[in-house]
Amino acid sequence: MMKRTLSLIVFIAAFISLYFQSPYASQLMWDKSLTSVPCASSANFYQFSPVPNPASPEDPSHSLKPLVPRPPLYGIPAKTLPRGHWIFRGYAVFPHYNKMFDRPSDSMVGLSEGTSFISDSYTLKIRYGILNRLTAIVNVPYVHRRLSTPKVEKTGDGLGDVIGALLYRFYRDRGRRFIVSGLLFTKYPTGISSGLSPTQLALGTGSFDAGLAILPEWEFGRWDMRWSAFYIVRGRDEQQVDLGDVVSASWSTAYNFTRDLIVEGTFLYKQVSRDDANPRFHLLQFIPAAQYRLARTLLIQLVVPVTIDSKAKFSADHEIWLGGYYML
Repeated sequence: MMKRTLSLIVFIAAFISLYFQSPYASQLMWDKSLTSVPCASSANFYQFSPVPNPASPEDPSHSLKPLVPRPPLYGIPAKTLPRGHWIFRGYAVFPHYNKMFDRPSDSMVGLSEGTSFISDSYTLKIRYGILNRLTAIVNVPYVHRRLSTPKVEKTGDGLGDVIGALLYRFYRDRGRRFIVSGLLFTKYPTGISSGLSPTQLALGTGSFDAGLAILPEWEFGRWDMRWSAFYIVRGRDEQQVDLGDVVSASWSTAYNFTRDLIVEGTFLYKQVSRDDANPRFHLLQFIPAAQYRLARTLLIQLVVPVTIDSKAKFSADHEIWLGGYYML
């Protein structure tokens, strides 16, 4: 527990340090990877001001101040970055695993006495605007795992599987409120998964995966609605085991209380097709989240995925995600 607490403190301190060391820290410029409205100032990158309507000047929506930023707190944004700009995001994930799959009963059961499993991760996400319509994304995770049973204890620390992706915006309406983007992504087996010692845990799947996603997004007033649909083709691992393809879908709604405070709720369903070693696994979660802006260029996020139903090797009733967001 002490190690996890210290890691979290270092993680948060790194973001604060990054902010105050930046040459942009003295400028009032911020925003996040969610609405790609190219502006002269990076302070306005993701502002969505109400579109003037001369026919109805009394429309109360005209008095709404731009709400910035308006990113998704969970999931992938549909909005691309303006060309030449960066977003750095980091987050730590602390699952609370308390169930495991029991093959004889084909059901989830509580962890047996004396058994515990921890799989914390610390991920750096980098986004770069190649074009106004095209954004490159790289995710680099550091993983800490520990499995303890009455007979053995195994651990694993190090680099996990790296993800690279391209986000392309296909459509944006004239009011810049409705966006449809597509995502092409790949996962590389950079996390160790073979040649393990008897007390070592794998940090990756050992497979090269690729996938596609469609990401519609709609903003109206202070409300945001987002959808996603993913299909991931998973390769065979180093032992030539077919890990099964993954299908997932999500729907989220967010409300912008102020320019500084956003809350969001997401429903996520994920299913893994039957592979060579496991039955058809699935996951259904409700994911509440909140975001607060500490400074114009720095935000913090709290996400707490709550499991409604699952069938997996290990499952957690809930997880805790702590994240930070910084933009150049």
